[in-house]
Amino acid sequence: MKKKVVSLTLAAAMAAGMLAGCSSSTEPETTAAAETTAAAGETEAAGTEAADSAETEAAAEESGDKPFAGQSLTISTFAFNAELLQKNIYDPFMEQTGCELIVEGGKNAERVTKIKENPSAYDVVIIGDSFITDLINEGLIAEIDSSKLTNLDALYDCAKAPFGEQYGPAYTFNRLGIVYDSAFCPIELTSWADLWSPELEGSLSIPDITATSGPLFYYATALAFDLTPGEDDDAIFEKLAELKPNIVRTYTSANDTITMLNQGEISAAVLLDYSYTTAKQANPDYVWVDPAEGSYSGFNAINIIEGCENMDLAEAFVDFYISHDVQLAEALDGVDSPVRKDVELTEEQAQNFTYGEETINSLLFPDWSVINDNLPDWVERWNELFSVQ
Repeated sequence: MKKKVVSLTLAAAMAAGMLAGCSSSTEPETTAAAETTAAAGETEAAGTEAADSAETEAAAEESGDKPFAGQSLTISTFAFNAELLQKNIYDPFMEQTGCELIVEGGKNAERVTKIKENPSAYDVVIIGDSFITDLINEGLIAEIDSSKLTNLDALYDCAKAPFGEQYGPAYTFNRLGIVYDSAFCPIELTSWADLWSPELEGSLSIPDITATSGPLFYYATALAFDLTPGEDDDAIFEKLAELKPNIVRTYTSANDTITMLNQGEISAAVLLDYSYTTAKQANPDYVWVDPAEGSYSGFNAINIIEGCENMDLAEAFVDFYISHDVQLAEALDGVDSPVRKDVELTEEQAQNFTYGEETINSLLFPDWSVINDNLPDWVERWNELFSVQ
């Protein structure tokens, strides 16, 4: 475009010179040259303006529906199901917003330690309830503007703000139960109390007190013997000591326990429902038990780290995580139980999920304030009891 404009200007100057050579009046000569030069200038300006406009339109077309292009979030999350999370959540969100997601997976306790040591390195944390409460107590979880969460009203009430109105929602329920290999387990299991049966000596795995499901199992132990955590802790630990001969391992990784089941090292385990979904794929002989005394449930929740610089983006990510399409995709892939009331699953799809109003209304929830007040003491006593396996 610029080369054409320059050619027009030179032609105008030559024409002005020719007019000056054959005319007897200087006024018309000056006016003609000025008008021609002005026309060329207007042409040049118009060309530049058109080019700028085209670039602006192209940029707008590229980023118009990607409001967070150029921004990023660093996310601390679980290590399992990484490929499915990438497919169902991370890739669609990045495509929709234009942002970059940097995802770091790991074990819960390790991730909490990293966040405490360097909170500015993270923006969003996806983790179980006891660990969220720990981070809240440390002042490391930011308050969220729930008015920006357009999907919040679709959740079950107990999932909307499990840790307070100012914090993020739960994105999945999980419930604690018993899984046993019907081909090898010496007895049929129907209750928490059955785990204390002498027939199970050397064949059981339970969650460590520091695992996501650890406090839930502590409550389940209390429930089996009509005890109250925080009040009857001596009696609860006496019951755990009685259980010790049956325990092969206290685990922090459910994947390790599933491997032990698969290899025949144990015949029964205390697991969360989503872990059973994974285990069942390896062996159809595995049986899930909702214990007769009741099922304790926990939440996995999504929250924003205090000091997050891209707060609007982080809130958009939280909202996306609880959207209908994401919740449905995660359920269909067997990753997470949905917390949305409008996600509909067939009986087969919902098998072993904490799903449906009837199931959710039957859940038992521990008192997290009691857990937070007593957990350091419980961990110390637990380690003393189970330090030698």
